[in-house]
Amino acid sequence: MKPPGTPTIESITPHRFKNAHLLQLALTHSSCELPDGDNQRLEFLGDAVLDLVIAETLFHKFPQADEGALDRSRAGIVNGKSIARAAAAKGLAAHLVVGDAHRLHHPAPSKAMLEDALEALIGAVYLDGGIDAARETILRLFHEQIEAIELGAGSQNPKGRLQEWSQKHHAGEVPAYETLPAEGPDHDRRYGAAVSLAGQELGRGSGRSKKAAEAEAAKAALKRLE
Repeated sequence: MKPPGTPTIESITPHRFKNAHLLQLALTHSSCELPDGDNQRLEFLGDAVLDLVIAETLFHKFPQADEGALDRSRAGIVNGKSIARAAAAKGLAAHLVVGDAHRLHHPAPSKAMLEDALEALIGAVYLDGGIDAARETILRLFHEQIEAIELGAGSQNPKGRLQEWSQKHHAGEVPAYETLPAEGPDHDRRYGAAVSLAGQELGRGSGRSKKAAEAEAAKAALKRLE
């Protein structure tokens, strides 16, 4: 019996399984050595489905971005660290079924186990509900990472360039923007913004709009990094 406060599987995927065995299989680690199998084959399938849905989403979201920018953005989301982070944030570890001997020596699931289990869950959703169900689950899991991406034509805007840099050098991390207090009279208001990565502030900027302030903050961060 899971302890009170354990996240439900519905908080991870909105899909309601018709075949409960698929869900059980997706959450079963190979250390269980059960006759019904484990989640490794589903992980293989889910990895491909995740890659497809993220690529499709970025393709439609950024019609002016070039192939290289799209590929780097996709890689920043579907890498192991990012997937394991999403699994941990949604509480998937509480649902993972692990063999007793393995759990004795490793009480907490590793990042690799969480990554495999989340991909297996995506694979199970795809088999049970099709691509639309899988897409809904994936977009719920990776909404914040997708929304944080900003790409223009050639990704030349400062926020897009900083996003690409962070994905290349800090896999799975995305820049976080904080709005600072505005200054000046109403007719000449100046907005402020700060940008940080992995908890470290990289730059600040100001402008006549919040968007402009964030762009200036990203520009300052890029200057510091370069």
